[in-house]
Amino acid sequence: MSKKITFDIDKNIFQLLELRFKDDEQGLNNFIIDAIRIHLKSTSLSEEKNNDLEDYLKKGLSGSRTYGIKGQGWELCCPYN
Repeated sequence: MSKKITFDIDKNIFQLLELRFKDDEQGLNNFIIDAIRIHLKSTSLSEEKNNDLEDYLKKGLSGSRTYGIKGQGWELCCPYN
């Protein structure tokens, strides 16, 4: 399903796109779609990583040793052993 979007862009960005694609409207269209896909993919991956960290920290029970270790960033083992 294809939809059309109209948006305003900075004059300098427009000039750079115009220089790069000249009259290649399909190339410009593909470039913009690819840029949006890449940005959305990287954004969703970083959000997933944040959610994983929050879930990991929430697994430890409050008042337990593992909770303190997870919440404080301390190591489980002693470097002097």
